[in-house]
Amino acid sequence: MLKESGDRYTYIAGDEFDATGICLKLVCKNCSEKTAVEEFEVEDGEELILNQEKVTLKYQEYELEYPIAVKEKYHIACCGDSLTAGHYWANQSYPSYLSNKVSSRYEVGNFGVNGISITGYGGSWNDPDQRYIKQDVYRNSVNFAPDIFAIMLGTNDATGWANAEASFIDEYMVLLDSYIEQFPHAKFIMMVSPPTQTPNNFSIPNDIINDEVNPIQRELADEYGFELLDLSEEFENTDNYESLYLRPNDGVHFTEAAADFVAERVWDIAKDLRF
Repeated sequence: MLKESGDRYTYIAGDEFDATGICLKLVCKNCSEKTAVEEFEVEDGEELILNQEKVTLKYQEYELEYPIAVKEKYHIACCGDSLTAGHYWANQSYPSYLSNKVSSRYEVGNFGVNGISITGYGGSWNDPDQRYIKQDVYRNSVNFAPDIFAIMLGTNDATGWANAEASFIDEYMVLLDSYIEQFPHAKFIMMVSPPTQTPNNFSIPNDIINDEVNPIQRELADEYGFELLDLSEEFENTDNYESLYLRPNDGVHFTEAAADFVAERVWDIAKDLRF
């Protein structure tokens, strides 16, 4: 018996197994012809237990072990720079607000670092060895075992674009591929970097973000089939977004209203994902 498809792998302890999207087929050993199975039984699927690794699908005398993961909570990893970390206002970061919006079945982790970039150029460093994937925060995000990644990186690369441009796409793909390899069932929300005010306290060029960084983020979301959260578009479509969403005498980091808005939009997407 062959399992052709299924769209859910991860469950919370106490859930019932969901057979939606599963198509079973019998395969002829002699001719390789496949015959669809109309109905099948599920064994050990009524109340899933923590760390359970499989259920058994049965049809007549045939059985198939279907792999699953059963956890205490789903994990949402927010990966990024100071726009994620919260800069001086960590308790007002969007992951902090997100933690208060998610249901009790979810846990949020903040894996943002002030000044970090995809390439190591721009932000607080000018060194490719300081790129996000080389940091402890990357390893911490892996140890968190995420089910959903919300990734917003690229704003700081804009300040070092003369050096960052050549490797930005490749290094972004290295990061994404590393996460996918380790968490093949996880879902991803690619967040398009929001605009900065011109001028701003960190000399982050909004034209580079808009003309160079944002298109690459959109391209990667499309290429990988990720969910897209286009904060550039959504901020600019909001009346008076500079005064509403960007901190005064800063011009880059989120106000509380912006952090709450971003958290709400991430949760809008995350709560409907299946993984």
